[in-house]
Amino acid sequence: MSLTSVWTQESKIFKDETKLYPEYVPETLPHRSEHLLELGRAFKSFVTKPGSVPTRVVLVGPSGTGKTVTAMKFGKALEGMVRAGRLPVRIHFVIVNCYIYKTAFAIYKELARSLGITVPRRGFSKSEVLRLLADYLVKNDEYVILTIDEADFLVSSSGAEALYVLSRLSEAHMLDKARIAMIIIFRNPLSTLNLSDPIRSTLAHYTIKFDPYTKREIEDIIWARVEEGAIYDSAISDEVVDTIGTLVGYDTGGTGDARLALEVLLNAGRIAESKNKSCIEVEDVRVAFTMVMPFPRNLLEYLSLHEALLLYALTLLLGERKYVNWVTTGVLEETYRALCEDFGIEPKSHTTIWEYIQRLRNRDIIKTQVSTRGRGRTTQISMPRVPLGQLKQELERIIEQKLKRARRRLSSS
Repeated sequence: MSLTSVWTQESKIFKDETKLYPEYVPETLPHRSEHLLELGRAFKSFVTKPGSVPTRVVLVGPSGTGKTVTAMKFGKALEGMVRAGRLPVRIHFVIVNCYIYKTAFAIYKELARSLGITVPRRGFSKSEVLRLLADYLVKNDEYVILTIDEADFLVSSSGAEALYVLSRLSEAHMLDKARIAMIIIFRNPLSTLNLSDPIRSTLAHYTIKFDPYTKREIEDIIWARVEEGAIYDSAISDEVVDTIGTLVGYDTGGTGDARLALEVLLNAGRIAESKNKSCIEVEDVRVAFTMVMPFPRNLLEYLSLHEALLLYALTLLLGERKYVNWVTTGVLEETYRALCEDFGIEPKSHTTIWEYIQRLRNRDIIKTQVSTRGRGRTTQISMPRVPLGQLKQELERIIEQKLKRARRRLSSS
């Protein structure tokens, strides 16, 4: 396939893959609508009675929990109201990422640039840039909601004092009214605890907490992007979405990071596309996940022979279409015993096999869940993190080595 055909060939997977990019602001925010409303309530006075209060809101939560996209969604709604003439004055929404702009001075200059203010190339001082900002806002009777994203980087690179200076920007330099309000986004919940009392007091007007997404919430986010036209309905299945949810969901041992989930989906789609497939398969997801979260293969070297055989039995079962994601312990044990018979070795007891399952789960090689379908409760086992084809080859090598060693020991005894 030529480079030209890559660009011109119509995708069988993606309708618009940009809707899976981190920069995309979705039409809907599953499980974050209440957070968005909280943000709106916090800024009600500043938006409806500009200049009345210097509003500051802190958004805090781990990476990929929807903080930035919620702020951007808020900003998009605000800009829409400004364009429609539904607000008494012009309010700008500006977002600055502290991973890029690591000092308060750099943030001042980026804010000025975003407002269309020309900062002369000669070495302007901090106070001169601030005066340009103040003069512009007062002269035009305009206001700003400044969003400081990933403020953790600002605090670590420039100290907490830089954040304090930014948070007091409106009072210190806008003499007539409070013209600058702020949204401050922290990735690490402990960051706010490490701030001094005066700074924490300044920022404590309003705090909105974002928890990691659960498996179900990750699945809802993916389906929402499909509905918005990221992927063709025919190119994705419940099994694929379930696998990503299991890998990433916080309640199933993942990080709860929606960005990671969307990145895995995007990479899985590209893998399927490169193989000229018309739909994403679970194995594509497994491969895509190891691209962003590599599997620690050295763990396999420490497996016992029977642990390796049990894991090999699981790869064989998951490779069958009827199982896809989950296998019951009963079916797994039956397949393991059949493998032992094929290799001419004595299988371990049911209790020992159960101990192996717990050990493999604790090493994060497999995942387990309790199912109440059918009669009673049964444990189901999955292995979504590892591409089955690669793992199968690796286990065959390990089993062969361990069988040779075991037979040498028997022959020498």
